[in-house]
Amino acid sequence: MDTIRNENKENSLPELHKHTAMAVHQKRTAFGQRNNVINNVNVKGKQPLGLTGSNNAILKNIGNHSKVLENNSKNRDNQVLKIENDFKENRKNLVNPIIPCAQFEAFKVYEDQGYEDHLAVIEQKHKSRHSGLAQAYKGAADDKIFSKIELVELERKQRLEDEAKESLDVSMSSAVKMEQSFDRSMEVAGDVLLRGNKSSKDIFFEMEEYRTDIYRYLREHELRHRPKPGYMKKQPDVTSSMRTILVDWLVEVAEEYKFHTETLFLAVNYIDRFLSYMSVVRAKLQLVGTAAMFLAAKYEEIYPPDVSEFVYITDDTYNKRQVIRMEHLILKVLGFDLSVPTPLSFITATCVTNRLSEKTMYLSMYLSELALLNGDICLDFLPSVIAASAIAIARHTLKEKELWSDKLCESTGYNLGELQPCIEFLTSMFAGASTNPQHAIQDKYKSQKFMHVSTLKPNESPIFGQ
Repeated sequence: MDTIRNENKENSLPELHKHTAMAVHQKRTAFGQRNNVINNVNVKGKQPLGLTGSNNAILKNIGNHSKVLENNSKNRDNQVLKIENDFKENRKNLVNPIIPCAQFEAFKVYEDQGYEDHLAVIEQKHKSRHSGLAQAYKGAADDKIFSKIELVELERKQRLEDEAKESLDVSMSSAVKMEQSFDRSMEVAGDVLLRGNKSSKDIFFEMEEYRTDIYRYLREHELRHRPKPGYMKKQPDVTSSMRTILVDWLVEVAEEYKFHTETLFLAVNYIDRFLSYMSVVRAKLQLVGTAAMFLAAKYEEIYPPDVSEFVYITDDTYNKRQVIRMEHLILKVLGFDLSVPTPLSFITATCVTNRLSEKTMYLSMYLSELALLNGDICLDFLPSVIAASAIAIARHTLKEKELWSDKLCESTGYNLGELQPCIEFLTSMFAGASTNPQHAIQDKYKSQKFMHVSTLKPNESPIFGQ
């Protein structure tokens, strides 16, 4: 039986060879038809990529026969593998259908060329292409060389360039106008303050658009958080002379740590407002002043000293815990309302608005600080009244041509007659400054920084006799 089976297998080998040869012949025929289709491709219709249905059938038949040959002989297996490799190799050599390159032109970006240059470059490329590629556009109009997507993209880019150019022109024009306006405001304020000594508040008052509104707001705000005049009469253990000594000591502290003048005015305001509502024993009065200066420094200064520095300046009379607890108590009493207008705020606003000289401003600041020493009378006047009166006295002392012009009257909101009581008070403080035992303010304004204004003598001619 085995012999018969072997003979049957041997008899079937020629038939297998015949079937394999027919498969190879069919494969080559399919390749020939495939190449003819590729060579005669019509670019108007895209050809499918990959194998046709007949090729898939051939692969299926070859796979089935290769399994049979592999079980019978290695040589025949190699032949089938060679057929498969030849088929795969020919498959790799298949050329994809030609796709018009204009379909990909829309993805090109020409960042550095204008619209006209872009068209010239594309047209030159189309002219230099192969003639076979040009046949792909046979029968098409010249204006359809570019795809619709590309034309839309070109129009969009041109529109964006035009809009960007318009916005750039507008922004440049606006920037030039703003720069010119700022330069004019700086030139106007050039006679008022030295450029190196200008603070942000000084520049703030130079803005003509907001100047009137700012001054009106300050006038309204000074009424809200005003210390009670005559509060010292209700203090059981603190007197006005103790307050004067405390203010003089705070001036020395401010000079020691190089605080701004505004910090000093804020600290005195906090003290007066706190004492208006709270009774303090004399042993704690310096603690109130220290905590108030600590608060003002943290509000006004960029780099305020640490609390240990304020403990040190009291010669360790109080510790850190006491200073912080007093700070907390002051904040509760003041309701955290720390932003208040001071005489310095109104002096700066008036000097900048009216282009007053720098020496007039420093002398006005000096007179306003002298007023802090006498709380009994000083608290009867608003900060804006003290500032306007100090400017009037300063202009009188420096013998300005016009003591109180219409422009000053309009910008401050006060005429000279309304300022008379405060002017008389500041004049008396100015005249008695040289004999005052508290001389920290005089020493401060003797320096070159403030143009030695504390060395000036009051003008003996009467102000209201002019």
